[in-house]
Amino acid sequence: MNTLTCNCVPQLDGVPAAALERLFPEPSITAPLLSLLQESGMDGFNLRSIVVLKDDAPVLLLPLFETRFDLSTFVEGWIKKSLKTAGRLIPSLFQPRVLSVGLLVGEWSEIGIDPQIDAGSLDAACNMAFGALQRLAAELKSDIVALYNFNHYGKLPGEVFKKFNRVQCQSCARLPINFNNMEEFLARFSRATRKGLRRKMRASHHVRVIRSRNISPFLDRIYTLYLGTVARSPLAFGALNRLFFEKICEKIPDAEYTLYFVQEELAAFNLLVVKQQGMVDKYFCMDYALGHKYNLYFLSWLENVRTCVERKIPHYNAGQGAEKTKAHLGATFIPSFILFKHR
Repeated sequence: MNTLTCNCVPQLDGVPAAALERLFPEPSITAPLLSLLQESGMDGFNLRSIVVLKDDAPVLLLPLFETRFDLSTFVEGWIKKSLKTAGRLIPSLFQPRVLSVGLLVGEWSEIGIDPQIDAGSLDAACNMAFGALQRLAAELKSDIVALYNFNHYGKLPGEVFKKFNRVQCQSCARLPINFNNMEEFLARFSRATRKGLRRKMRASHHVRVIRSRNISPFLDRIYTLYLGTVARSPLAFGALNRLFFEKICEKIPDAEYTLYFVQEELAAFNLLVVKQQGMVDKYFCMDYALGHKYNLYFLSWLENVRTCVERKIPHYNAGQGAEKTKAHLGATFIPSFILFKHR
């Protein structure tokens, strides 16, 4: 008789790398990202997992993180100051302790499922895992239980939607590469947009572009650019540690950096995962003054589109944020959401 058991563990303890890859099969990059995040850590976040085993083999995994969520992150001015003060007085309301299912560094979150599991066992495993989630929230005295940054690719069981409230999250931009060259791509835009993009492309004569998986000489500057970008972002959800950027090319064979130099100074970098199934834009970070002057965001977009065309990659996943700019550059959007409930 098949027996299901459920464990709540710190990080990924007791889950072998081979089992993790089976639960999050290619082309997903969730398995190596979870392993990397376990190694590098993230200040202010406790990482955990709920693992369901069938005959001692993992068949379902919920990646978890626990943190205090500062509601003042999403507002400015006097409202931010008011919420900061209120958070000190009533932290459970304005800085709630959140236990969440999800991935902190992905385009979207997903739960790990053994592709060979039968439907009956999967239903039982999901019930067991989400029951354990609620008990863990009570044990940790979490104020809110959430499922962070999911969409229709996330493999959530339908029953979950009946038990949680739902709000929209930032959508993930995607550009289908259904054109044969850059001229065809530019021809899709209005005359004014084409003129603006060509003007920005002329700035590329002052920019040196290098693709590399070995960024050791530039790591300090890369991390400085990243922290500066996080500090400017109104929706930053914590900051990764330096080790994440140092190790990602080691953990993910398809990861690579595109480095943008202006007068021999590293002015921007783009961290990508480039698979034949699709290009994933993980992070674009730049020196704001140089980036604005030399249109580095637009140059990086065009560079990535050109790479996809040359390698016959069918789509470019351009990540979250800057939706207006990405829509202007031809992207469509995959809606994401957060499910939550007060414990």
